[in-house]
Amino acid sequence: MPFKLFALSGSQELASEVAGRLGISLGALFTTRFSDGEVYARFDETIRGETVVLLAQINLPYHNLFELLVAADAARRSSAREVVAVLPYLPHSRQERRDGERTAVTSRLMAETIELSGVNRVLTLDLHSMSIEGFFKIPIDHLQMSAEFVKDIREQYGDEPLMVCSPDFGGIKRIRAYKQALNCDMAVIHKERLRPNEVDSMEIIGDPKGKHVVLIDDMTDTGGTLVAAARLLLDQGALSVRAYCSHGVLSGEAAERIQASDLQELVFTNSLPNRPQGPKFRVLSCAPLLARALENLSRNQSIKTLNNI
Repeated sequence: MPFKLFALSGSQELASEVAGRLGISLGALFTTRFSDGEVYARFDETIRGETVVLLAQINLPYHNLFELLVAADAARRSSAREVVAVLPYLPHSRQERRDGERTAVTSRLMAETIELSGVNRVLTLDLHSMSIEGFFKIPIDHLQMSAEFVKDIREQYGDEPLMVCSPDFGGIKRIRAYKQALNCDMAVIHKERLRPNEVDSMEIIGDPKGKHVVLIDDMTDTGGTLVAAARLLLDQGALSVRAYCSHGVLSGEAAERIQASDLQELVFTNSLPNRPQGPKFRVLSCAPLLARALENLSRNQSIKTLNNI
């Protein structure tokens, strides 16, 4: 299955890296916004009968998402055989269920909207919840950065005493996989929230004393949980605390908060284009993983094997 790879605006850097690893050139896609804010997309080469791959970093603001929808519709109306959306980060993935009366399941709304635009397949990275896969009626390939993170952790610590830790109970399954791959201890942090993005109290289940602790999560937004967890772990005897998160959302004053924290380092991917600079931030590119996934997809080979650690 040969394909043509196109980059949406704001995704040129990541798409160029993916294209370079695949040994192909990016396709000609023109996008712009009119003076009133309307989005426009046009393919400047024929895509009739082709598999069109749209790499889009659809983080906020919402015009990034709408640009994807417009480009997918343009591809469908231009007789593309198939439209594959590569979405490293899927917004609203934390709203996969109703948390109260008269609220929305926004993750499902996202899935249905993407499908209606003409997308035939989605390839994404480290979903916040596996249940989101069930919201899509089209195939969705869920990639994980765990193999790349495990390799980097081994390089950082060698034979040092190590513990992996989940900042909440939702990440226990993920942490168990890291524990087995790294042959180390594990812990989990129990936290109680007053409201979204605001933690009331935290406690560690596990003993971090005398160990280098690695916090593993799918994303960090305000950074509050990571900062508080690092302080708590160090207070209970951890030698150091480093964090790995696939999606560095880092909204508001998160970057400043982390820079001033006890975290040794925050490692995250370039799934989002806005990457803060500083001595405590390091990026592990997701481009090699995305490129391998597209190559496997084009050869009708397994995607799941890429997630093995």
